[in-house]
Amino acid sequence: MSALRLVALAAVTIAAAACTQQQPAPAAPAPAPETRTIVETREVAVPVPVAPPTIVVERDGRPADSTTVRAGENGIEVETTRRN
Repeated sequence: MSALRLVALAAVTIAAAACTQQQPAPAAPAPAPETRTIVETREVAVPVPVAPPTIVVERDGRPADSTTVRAGENGIEVETTRRN
């Protein structure tokens, strides 16, 4: 009888296991939404005031000679005119 009891007990255990509701597997967490970073660059025109060059004329004692001094892009420009 003990063998018969063992078989009956095994059958009841298998039936009980088959009838038990299984827990559903936990759902995977929802994926995070995709994020993007957009960087926009623009060139903006900035008005730059440009002053006209300053012309200074220096004359020495002779009426035919003249010297012109200008502030140019590369520094000071000097122009001397001598007439004989």
